[in-house]
This record gives sequence, structure tokens and C-alpha cells, in this order.
Amino acid sequence: MAETSFLARRRWVEQCLCFGLGLQSLAQSGLAHGSAGEKGLQPWSMAQSLQWFEEQGLKFRLRGQATMRWFGLSLYDARLWTFESFDPGAWATQRFALELIYTRAFEGAKIAQASLELMQAQYGKNAERDRQWLAWMQQSFPDIQAKERLLGIHREAGAGCRFIHNRQLRMDLNDAAFAKAFFGIWLDPRTTEPALRKSLIGEA
Repeated sequence: MAETSFLARRRWVEQCLCFGLGLQSLAQSGLAHGSAGEKGLQPWSMAQSLQWFEEQGLKFRLRGQATMRWFGLSLYDARLWTFESFDPGAWATQRFALELIYTRAFEGAKIAQASLELMQAQYGKNAERDRQWLAWMQQSFPDIQAKERLLGIHREAGAGCRFIHNRQLRMDLNDAAFAKAFFGIWLDPRTTEPALRKSLIGEA
């Protein structure tokens, strides 16, 4: 299972970067798909996030944050927003928000495919279920540019989740199994990135 998860993680990065070059070569050559210095845009700030949550009536606080890297290449900054009473041991039954601020551009369809493979690494494969999960993610994830925000809100147990791109609602799903599998990529103890998980839940 550990080897399968590692291979799924590697495929996730390779697919999202969309290049035939090795990842180390990418980092050295600067040919990666869109860096955070382009277009003069400002990254989505923590102040913007707090304002957005306030507008939605969500009294979240920042639980933890971390940067996802691959061979030193920064992919995105992750932030976990929770209520004060959040219990990491029962994350799948609670309301929280996982926010990704991208440092380079990714194709939405490839994020969806690679995310599915990471979900399968933890929860196994089921052809009919996986087709539905993939279709939902393809609709939820647009092509992402550097400095943009993709936010996933996990509702209480059995209530599903929703996805927001910057400020735009992309998808509202009432499937608890999908929500658990998707957010489990980061928060399940079986995650391929245990150090990142510890930082997000405040145990680093």
C-alpha cells in the first residue's frame, strides 16, 4: 500500500506539471508551467480568506499551513481552516476548509485524474464509483493559474462538500464517501505526505 501511494503521488505531480522532462530538470531549468512571479498578480492572501469566511458566516481559524514541494519545487501552499473545537482524530465527521494557493499553473482535468489515483491508493478501486468521482472533480477543478485559490469545504459527517475557485462556487456535492476520500488525500493518517498533514492539523 505504501508503494502504491508513493507511485500515485509521483503520478499526481508528473501529470499536473504536464511535461516530459524529469522533475529535477524542471526545477533547474525554470520551464515549469507558470510561476508565482508571472502577470504581476498578488497571491490570494490570508486576509482575503478571513474576509471570505466572514462573508459566509464561518468562524474558522487557521489550524495549520504548509507548502507542498516535490524535489524542492513548490506546487502550492495549503491552509487548514477549522473551528476552535476541531479534533484531528475525527476529522471526517467535522466541518473545516482546506485551501490551496497555487504557485504555478495546473490543468484542471489532470488534477482531477491524479487526485482520483491518490484516493484509490487509500480506498481501493471501484469502476462505477470512480467514474462518478472523476466526473465530479473534472467539473469542480478549472485550469488553475499561479496565485489562484482552490478551496474545499468539508461539511459535517454525511453532508458532503463543496469546491470554490477563488470566489466562485464550482460544485456542491452531497456524497459523504467522496468527501472523506478526497480530503483524506491530506488528512487521513495514510496520506503520502505525513509531514504536511502534521503541519496542517497543528501537530508539527
